[in-house]
Amino acid sequence: MRRMLALVAALAVASPVTAAPAHAAAPLRVPGDRAPAPTGSPLIAEQRLKTRLTMNVPDRLLVGERVPVTGRLESQDLDGTWGPLAGKRLDLRFNRSSSPDWNTIAAPVTDADGYYSVRVLVVENGAWAIDFANDPVNLPDDYNSYETAYAHTDVRQVTHRTSISGFNATPEPVGLGGTMRASGTVMFTMADGTKRPAGGATVRLQFSTDGKAWKDKAAQSPGGDGRFAVDVKAERDGYWRARVPDDDGYLVVPSVSGADYVDVRYRTYIHQFNASPEPVRKGAAITVKGLLYRYMPAGKPGPGAPVSIYFKAKGSSTWTGVAVVRTASNGWFGKKFKASKDGYWTAVYKGSSTYMRSNQPADYVDVR
Repeated sequence: MRRMLALVAALAVASPVTAAPAHAAAPLRVPGDRAPAPTGSPLIAEQRLKTRLTMNVPDRLLVGERVPVTGRLESQDLDGTWGPLAGKRLDLRFNRSSSPDWNTIAAPVTDADGYYSVRVLVVENGAWAIDFANDPVNLPDDYNSYETAYAHTDVRQVTHRTSISGFNATPEPVGLGGTMRASGTVMFTMADGTKRPAGGATVRLQFSTDGKAWKDKAAQSPGGDGRFAVDVKAERDGYWRARVPDDDGYLVVPSVSGADYVDVRYRTYIHQFNASPEPVRKGAAITVKGLLYRYMPAGKPGPGAPVSIYFKAKGSSTWTGVAVVRTASNGWFGKKFKASKDGYWTAVYKGSSTYMRSNQPADYVDVR
């Protein structure tokens, strides 16, 4: 242990000078003996040795991982030479960005060459600091022989693992040129393994025809609850997924959702639907007719398509299928029925693997 005691002889000057008896001479005191020296005795001052301390924290701090914090403690000898200071305990502290308090998280001890290394858990954004000989009450007396050394970082941004839950693309199927909505929730994984909404992270909506090669179609930043909902135009069949990229540098670990296949079909519509005459005499004929159109993307008549006709009597809640008719080459369909009771008529095209379903609001016929 390098220690330097500089003995400073301090002579008490008084007039008149009176010599103390030999038996009354004050004993010599050394550092560590807290009792003050009597007046007239030599005083001893302690010169503390200079120290220096370094700290290395990894560039990328991933929440939930234990990372090494390393560095070296050295002291300066009387001739100005710096050398390792071994076997000394240090105080490693962390200040969370969410709190004003500094908390001790480790107490590494230097090895024979003055180096220290300790692994600590990354929890959130914050600053790191380490010091030596900064606790005069709880440290051994020999620590007082050294000046305090200190090293610190600025606030460091941490990296979060991300995950995407509840991803869904709707409706399925969707009409060509219609609007499809993709939604889900982005979560951060915390140090204890729990999940927290990842508000502010970027989400990219991607599309693929084969589920292998993906292209970005839209982007959005989730709200504070981590949820996102992106609307896009439906143009063709294919797979959709959400991806959290590392656009923000080291702040997130990229992640992707599962893929959702969406079938895009041509939209259809029933024009000029009518049940007539209105009113009608009981037992007379009622004609139900309409025109089926398909949009691909321009509107064109839909020939040869099956259209189901339904009737619901007044006061009833049940629809009953009464006929299935096929559209003509010009898209028109029609069917005559015997008027028996008041009620509602409607027509439904149930769709196919190529065309979307469509139906027409009901038409009420009063039978007298």
